[in-house]
Amino acid sequence: MSTDLTDDHLIVALHAGYETNGLYTNAFLARPADGKPRPGIILLSGMHGLSRRQREITRLYARAGFVALSPDYMGGQLPEGRTEALQAKNSLDVNLVVDQLAGGAAFLRSLPFVGRAGKVGIMGFCLGGGLVLLAVARTKAFNAGIVYHQSLFPDPRELAGIECKLQCHYGTEDHSTPREEVEAFAHAMDSYSKTYELYWYQDMGHSFAQIAPDEDVPAPRRAASDLSYERSFAFLRRELT
Repeated sequence: MSTDLTDDHLIVALHAGYETNGLYTNAFLARPADGKPRPGIILLSGMHGLSRRQREITRLYARAGFVALSPDYMGGQLPEGRTEALQAKNSLDVNLVVDQLAGGAAFLRSLPFVGRAGKVGIMGFCLGGGLVLLAVARTKAFNAGIVYHQSLFPDPRELAGIECKLQCHYGTEDHSTPREEVEAFAHAMDSYSKTYELYWYQDMGHSFAQIAPDEDVPAPRRAASDLSYERSFAFLRRELT
């Protein structure tokens, strides 16, 4: 990984959890160890759930200076095969999950490291990317959103409710989130005069950046992933600090 990708804070990471309207959500939290006030960020995995990879990505955001929370919105499911994962994905109650995500933002603001008036962003990959769009459209819990190749496509009319800025990342060879879907999404955002950044990554497929820092991946994929994180961290620092 590029040595200049993060500020490389010493961090602490631990199990977390919170309740939203009586529903408990398991989670994983990582933050800088210095205990200073920081912006919060909700991080959403794709359809494979709160895996070891997602926990490592949570640590990555903490090393970049954020109080990072990955909620287990899949309810403990860790599907391994594609068919099993797609079944879990398409069975998800997205309306319930949006409430859980707003609850996650409230949980972060209840912590002394973020605070009641602290700003909170949200980032998601794949299914999580679509949930980001629903969360920022339906709630006022978030001050910025980052979308990686959403594979859940909200009704375009939902996008009218978005008030925060978005940053969006896509691979040119992604067959799960094809260019036509991205162009339709951008057209809807433009029709509502929403503010967003959109980046394409040449020759990258789906989930190109959904990798742990120590995973062995081809150099072009690592470079694209690192670039997307550099852009994401810079965006969040602008919008949340």
